Amino acid sequence: MIFGDLTFFAILAGCWLTFHAVPIRARPTVLASWGVLFYAVYAWQALPLVLGLTVAAWVAGTQGRTWPFIGAVLIVFAAFKSGTDAGRWLLIGPGPAGTAPIVPLGLSFLAFELMHLVIERGRGRVPSVPFADVAAFAFYFPCRVAGPLRRYPAFAASVAEARASFDNVYAGAVRVAIGFLKKFLIADVLASTVAEMSYAATPWHVWKVTIAFGLQLYFDFSAYSDIAIGVSRTLGIHVPENFRSPYLSANIRDFWTRWHITLASWVRDYVFTPVGRELFRTRMKASPVSIAALSYLAAFLVVGAWHGLAANFIVWGLYHGALLSGHHLYLTKAPPAMFASELYRSRAMTGVSTVATFLLVTIGWVPFMTDLPNAMRLLSIMLGRP
Repeated sequence: MIFGDLTFFAILAGCWLTFHAVPIRARPTVLASWGVLFYAVYAWQALPLVLGLTVAAWVAGTQGRTWPFIGAVLIVFAAFKSGTDAGRWLLIGPGPAGTAPIVPLGLSFLAFELMHLVIERGRGRVPSVPFADVAAFAFYFPCRVAGPLRRYPAFAASVAEARASFDNVYAGAVRVAIGFLKKFLIADVLASTVAEMSYAATPWHVWKVTIAFGLQLYFDFSAYSDIAIGVSRTLGIHVPENFRSPYLSANIRDFWTRWHITLASWVRDYVFTPVGRELFRTRMKASPVSIAALSYLAAFLVVGAWHGLAANFIVWGLYHGALLSGHHLYLTKAPPAMFASELYRSRAMTGVSTVATFLLVTIGWVPFMTDLPNAMRLLSIMLGRP
């Protein structure tokens, strides 16, 4: 775990001291420099690639080359996420037979953040950006391991407004401590139950393993987010929240406003909304409900592919797209009087909805946690059809 390494905290200490010692205009250069050092220590093989993508993003934003840049990023993303040796060839050439594919540290987050920056530059919503600022955004090491996904305008403003204070350091340290407690006392303990997946053979056992996996994933991922948010706070920099008690969601749409919030909002802004807008513009003979359903499926196809270009992740993404489409249909077609009824608004109904949402999300974790053939076997056992 990089966040638990003393070298990481040495880099953080050096960054803190220099970040607050230089004039505000020099802060991006400081962040970029320490980010380069971070990559040199922890992912030196990926350093040329990240630098290349950063330069490409700056040039594309300056010259209005939005679509060529997006195409190039998607090709790089596919090369590393395909599970083949294509990514290794890009970095260091071929490796010995049986060598695991290389995936650069934080590639998924970096790709979406840089695409966001170039898209917003193309739309004129972000003014001219100096290269040092783009490099600071790309190489910002607290969020490079596991997010959260950031938006450039908010990040740049926070860098400029950051102040050294005891309150920031204290609040950040507390948040980091919470992250470590989640990781080591909960997520890592749940891992032993998840390991039973290989020999789960009864419905009860599969449910137990899958629920443990969903909880482990939440506490592990949210722990990394807590640490990144806390480390940033010690610098005086604010990055967005990524989780908000997702397993207390009363419906699937509510779940995706609480789970991996920054990814869900990115996909909403750059996939769901544009796809829906284009479908309306084509004047296709489809109802608004059908267009929304197609938009959800497209958006969550991207969410699945973002996690990996493998059949199990694609199925998981389409499963959530289908759930969201069904929920949208339910909201659209159900009688309005039902939503105003006392029963619908009662705590009992909210509790039932929360449990139902949790079970639907849990079923979806099965293809997420293993390859598709094994997932189908586990789903069959889970549903009582061994």
